Amino acid sequence: MASLPISESAVRKAVEDAVSDLVRVSAWGEFAFVNLPIFMPSGAPATVRVRAHRDGFEIDDGGFAYRELEALGFERSFPSEAGKAADAEELQKDRRRIWVVVPGGELMRAVCDVALASRNVVAAVYDRMIDADAAEIEDYLQERLFSVFGADHVEPHEKVKGASTKDWEFSGVVHLQSGLVVFQAVSNQANSINRASTAFHDLRELPNPPQRVAVVKDKAALGANLSILSQAGRVIQGDQTDEVYRSAAA
Repeated sequence: MASLPISESAVRKAVEDAVSDLVRVSAWGEFAFVNLPIFMPSGAPATVRVRAHRDGFEIDDGGFAYRELEALGFERSFPSEAGKAADAEELQKDRRRIWVVVPGGELMRAVCDVALASRNVVAAVYDRMIDADAAEIEDYLQERLFSVFGADHVEPHEKVKGASTKDWEFSGVVHLQSGLVVFQAVSNQANSINRASTAFHDLRELPNPPQRVAVVKDKAALGANLSILSQAGRVIQGDQTDEVYRSAAA
């Protein structure tokens, strides 16, 4: 059965409805709160507050970046990371906020700049957490790969091009007669899981995809994220037997 053509007006309305959901505005007291399609590592949208100021408008992040770090126990990282992010966007920061005062003509830019800086503060700390957690797994993983497959067959930190043409760097790439096997150390952090999943999906779309193996510290600790990793590759624990490593690579 042939599908009916969609009118131009219907397409426009659908797009307008979708775009209207990307940015949300609400009011509370003297502030207007704006949620933007700029996402924190936790998945929450970046939120800024706007209020009138004698010189135009004051825009701040409402301390949301600070509270995200506080929930992780890393609130002490806020001053230094906020300083870097604020300097990059020509903004100000205090103990718990990133903020700026601008004339009306610069309001849109300032809203975007504050939201981006707020997100970058949290992302920088998340990246350090991921690096520390994954590095511990990666050091162990590389030794296991050398032991199981032989140093001549293992290339640490080798890059492999995906179907998207993006080069992905992996903890270790094993070169076997049957083809490539990529091993990636993955921590419990969402960014680490999402990066590995994205890379594995990209490789899976290749005409002759390599085997893809995520190596984690504890499968049970991943919870529902285990299924995300399993969709495009195999998942093993770092401390499993040599035979498990060989089976995963087969």
